[in-house]
Amino acid sequence: MQKKNDLQGKERINLIKAIAIDISIALSVFIVSTGICYLLQYFKVDVLNYIIIYILGILLTAVFTKGYIYSALLSVVSVFGYNFFFTVPKYTFHFNDKMYMVTFVLMFAVGIVTSAITFQLKRKMLQINALNLEKAQLKSDAEKEQLKATLLRSISHDLRTPLTTMKNGAEIVLEKQDLSVEDRTEILNDIVAKANWTIRLVENLLSLSRIDNEKLTVKKVPEAVEEIIPQSVRNCKGVLGNRKIHYEMPEEFLLVPMDATLIMQTIGNILINAARHTSENGNIWIKVWNTGRNAVFRISNDGEKIRDADLPHIFEMYYTVGDCQRGKGVGLGLSICKLVIAAHGGQISARNAEDGKVVFEFTLPMEDKNG
Repeated sequence: MQKKNDLQGKERINLIKAIAIDISIALSVFIVSTGICYLLQYFKVDVLNYIIIYILGILLTAVFTKGYIYSALLSVVSVFGYNFFFTVPKYTFHFNDKMYMVTFVLMFAVGIVTSAITFQLKRKMLQINALNLEKAQLKSDAEKEQLKATLLRSISHDLRTPLTTMKNGAEIVLEKQDLSVEDRTEILNDIVAKANWTIRLVENLLSLSRIDNEKLTVKKVPEAVEEIIPQSVRNCKGVLGNRKIHYEMPEEFLLVPMDATLIMQTIGNILINAARHTSENGNIWIKVWNTGRNAVFRISNDGEKIRDADLPHIFEMYYTVGDCQRGKGVGLGLSICKLVIAAHGGQISARNAEDGKVVFEFTLPMEDKNG
């Protein structure tokens, strides 16, 4: 009950503020219009032209205030102001020429009509804007549903291949007891590799399920970079193979606010992407440093360069390049990296460096507010 009363009190205060602002606008317009008319009088412009200035003021009031009443009242005030300041005798509400009565009536009528038309146009524009927003939302929802359908088809296809391979491999190992140790080891390694691939896909899908209106819910706590990086590399050990990992870590002990699970997944996705495009004996460099405001993570490799046509789209959902287009990915990994880093308040980028390396870099703010 108390909360309801507080809410009603705030709404009442906001309403009073809005009314005060609109009244201030109407009064300011009247004062400015009258001032302009005095300026025109100084230059001996015919007094009938002053009506145009007041009508313009009524029009502006109708545009910038929230209700029809303010511009309508200004129409009345403008008639009396015109009579008081500029008709003979001045500074009274009397007038010698009876034709001024016709002028006052016409001025009032034009002011009211102008105010009403402007108010109706504003309402129409608001309705049009609302319809446009609704259409855009419907289009966006339709596109999301289409993307979901595409994702499900792609995932179904990509899961079927490794699952079939694992099933067939396991059956061979069970049925053929006379397999050589080398053949058995090869089949089991293939099963492990396919299982790891499936696990990574499921992990990416689980992260994707946490996305609500393109935002991730992250709970950040200070984590030691010296622990996060090695663990991320260990998680990808099967994919990295014989590729050499070079570390360049900060000398001081560095704690960075993050959701450790999501950041390790992000680093893992970048490492896996690097491994896909780097030779078996290639190199991957991991560098971390603190700028004071951000912790910067740079992962680079000496593999094939990213095509210029792919660079602008590399973090887009479901976008695949190179080997990924031939069935090794569904275009989730890097797009999830972007969502995770954005949820942490950081930025992520990819580029081809001048020294021939392919560089992925992201930042994490050195603060502890939850995203």
